[in-house]
This record gives sequence, structure tokens and C-alpha cells, in this order.
Amino acid sequence: MNLHDRNQPRVQRGIVLFTVLIALVVLSLASVALVRSIDTGTTIAGNLAFRQAATQAGDAGTEAALAWIQGQIAANGGIVLHTSKASGYYATSRSGCDLTGGLTASTADNVRWEAGDPDNPDCNMVTAAVADNLLPPGYTATYVINRMCNADGPPNGTSPGGVTVACEMYTRTSAAAEDGRSMTNVGYHATNAQSSQLLYRVTTRVAGPNNAVSHVQVVLAN
Repeated sequence: MNLHDRNQPRVQRGIVLFTVLIALVVLSLASVALVRSIDTGTTIAGNLAFRQAATQAGDAGTEAALAWIQGQIAANGGIVLHTSKASGYYATSRSGCDLTGGLTASTADNVRWEAGDPDNPDCNMVTAAVADNLLPPGYTATYVINRMCNADGPPNGTSPGGVTVACEMYTRTSAAAEDGRSMTNVGYHATNAQSSQLLYRVTTRVAGPNNAVSHVQVVLAN
């Protein structure tokens, strides 16, 4: 009886030790899962912040394009009739171009956003760079400008190739400032009215830290 009583506490201590070890393993696994969850949340939040910053930096591309358009209009006394690839300006809408590079599997219809991008014979658009001093540190941006017409030349006139130039325009139809301009469900109304304004589409691509890339597009009326 005495021998049995001595051994019993030792057996109980062994069971407790085994239970504690299992509990430690469970707690360790839970701790690892918690740490990984926090790391994932931090990474997602950081990527989102970089993406938002890239989107905001896209305004620099819009401002640079607007300054170029205004300068050309002032210098030429009117609209910019012809394409200028060196300035990232195209007098046509280039509807066959994949502006973000994600709509089609082919790269032949992509815009050449960077110098190292492959040739794009189905689009044939290259970009102009935004000055570094207009962007936050660590970000780069390039843009293209499209006049929303089907060919180079004066609206409702004839292109150098003999094509009638048709343009999408922003048209004032009443004395109201903005709500008096008409737009169809497929685009802006093409018209010959004297109060019409030509449309210029500006597409900017911004690249930033952590592989953040954002595309920003605006339409300007002149």
C-alpha cells in the first residue's frame, strides 16, 4: 500500500506535463497565426496606401498635359491639328489601343508607357514623361493625349489622307454653364455648332514604390 501511494503522484505529474506540452503547442500555433495575420494586414494596408498615392500623383500627368495643350493652342492660335509623338499627343482617339494593357491578351495594342516596353504596331502610341519635380519622391509618370477625332486635320474638314475629320465634341445647347451640354449614351455629341468644344482625353500611368501602378484618365474640353 505504501509503495502504491508513492507511485501515484508521479503518474499524475506525468499526465500534467503532457497536457501542458499540448497546451504550449496550441498556444504557439495560435501565436504564429496571429503574427502572420497582422503581417498580412500590414502588407495590404501598405500596398493600398502606395496605390492611393500613385492615383493622387496622376494629377501631375493631367496638369502637364493641360499645360502642353494650352501652350500649343496659344502658339498656333487654335486647336492642335496634327499628331506629335515626341510630345505624347495624338490628333486621333486611337480606339484600337488598350490603354491599361489589361483588356486584351495581346501586347501589340498596348501603349508604350516605358522605353523598355515592346513595340505596339496595332496601337503605335508612345508617351511623354512627367517632370520628376512634379511628382512625389519614388514615383514616375508618363501620359498620352488623344484628340477625340477620327483623323488628323481640322474638325469637319479633310485630313491629309483625304478623310473627312469627325470629332466628338462637348456642346453647349443652352445658357446654363454645365448642365446645358449634351452627351449621348455612347459618347459626346458630334456637331458643327459654333459653341462646341473639342475633347482631349488624357491618360496617365503612375508607377511607385512596391510595384504600385495606377492609371488615371480625364477628358478636357477646349
